[in-house]
Amino acid sequence: MKKPKRNLKLSSLPFDIASHPSHELTAVSNIEGEIIFLSLKDDISKLDTIQPHSDSCRRILFSDTSLLSISSDKSFVVSDLETKKVQKKFTDAHENALYALCEVRDGKVFATGDDEGVIKLWDLRKEDPILMIQPEHSNFISSFSVDSTGSTLLAASGDGRLSVWNSRQRKLIARSDECDSELLTCDVVRANSKVVCGDGEGVLNIFTWDDWGDISDRVPVQEEVSIDSVLCYSEQVLVLGCMDGVIRATSLFPHTPLSHIGDHADSPIEAMCLSPDEEEILSVGHDYFVRAWCVEKLNEDMKKLSYEDSDGDSHDSEDGDSDSDSSEDEKPKRKKLKHISSKEIKSQESADFFSDLA
Repeated sequence: MKKPKRNLKLSSLPFDIASHPSHELTAVSNIEGEIIFLSLKDDISKLDTIQPHSDSCRRILFSDTSLLSISSDKSFVVSDLETKKVQKKFTDAHENALYALCEVRDGKVFATGDDEGVIKLWDLRKEDPILMIQPEHSNFISSFSVDSTGSTLLAASGDGRLSVWNSRQRKLIARSDECDSELLTCDVVRANSKVVCGDGEGVLNIFTWDDWGDISDRVPVQEEVSIDSVLCYSEQVLVLGCMDGVIRATSLFPHTPLSHIGDHADSPIEAMCLSPDEEEILSVGHDYFVRAWCVEKLNEDMKKLSYEDSDGDSHDSEDGDSDSDSSEDEKPKRKKLKHISSKEIKSQESADFFSDLA
C-alpha cells in the first residue's frame, strides 16, 4: 500500500473535503453536521470546527469570503469565513435531503440537488433567491458541473441520466438516454467539448458536447467498482476515487491508465480535492482518514505520456515524407498500462511486508 504523505484520523465519518481556490483554507464536513477547518502545515491538524447543520453535511464549497454547505437536514447554509458565523440559512431549502451543490457563476449563482431528483437554482443576491425549481429526475442528483462561462449546467443522477440546462434562461436543453448504471459524478473536460460521468459499475461514460442523446464512448475502469468521486487534475487527466478504496489516475483521449495515487485500505473514497498549493491530492474515505498524496509521480507520468504523443506524431510525419507505403506495424507501440485493482494492492502489500523481514 502506498503511504500517504500525511494523514489525520477523524472521530466522525467524513463526507466532503474542499480547498479555497485562492486562499490557504481547507475544510472537511462530516456525518454529525460539522465542518472542520484544517491546517496543512507540517502534519494535518484541526484548526476550528463549526456546526451549521443538525444532520450530515454532505457537500461544502468555498466561494470568495464564504463557505457554502448542504445537508440531509434539508438546509442550505452560507457561513462567513472570517467570523465562522452563519450569514444565511435556508432551513427548508428542499423538501428532501440535499445531495449535490455547485457554483454556477459569479460567486453568487448556485445549484442544489436533492435525494428525489429536484434541482434548484439560486441567486443569493436576491431577496427571493430561488430562480428555478425542476423535478427533472426520478432519483437523487449526484453531481453537477458547468461550462467555462457558467451558461450551461449539467446534472448527473442516480436514474442513469444526464440533464443539460441553460442556467441563464432557466430551461432544459436536453436529457440523455438512460445509461446502464446510476451516474455518480459529472465533469466537463477537454475545453468544453466532452462531459465525463462515472457510474456505479466502474465505467466512465463520455458525452460529446451538443450530442446529449447517448454516450459517445464508454471507458471501463474497474469492473463492478463504482466511481464515487472524480477530481479533474487537468483537461486530459482525471483522478478517480473508487468504492474499493483505490485512487486511480487516468488520461483520456486516448484512454491511458496512469499512476496509482494511493488507497484507503478497502474503504470507499467519499471525496477528493487539490491542496491550496496544488502539490498534493487530499482525500477522505470511510476509514475516517484525511490523507494527503504527493502528485510528483502523476506529473512524471503525464510528462511521459506527452512525450510519447509528440514522439509518435513526429514519427508519423517522417514516415509520411519518406515512404507513404510504410506499414503501420513498423510504428512504435505505446506501452499500455492497466488500472490497478484492490487485489493487486494487497498482493503488493504482502510482498513489501516479507521483503522488510528479509
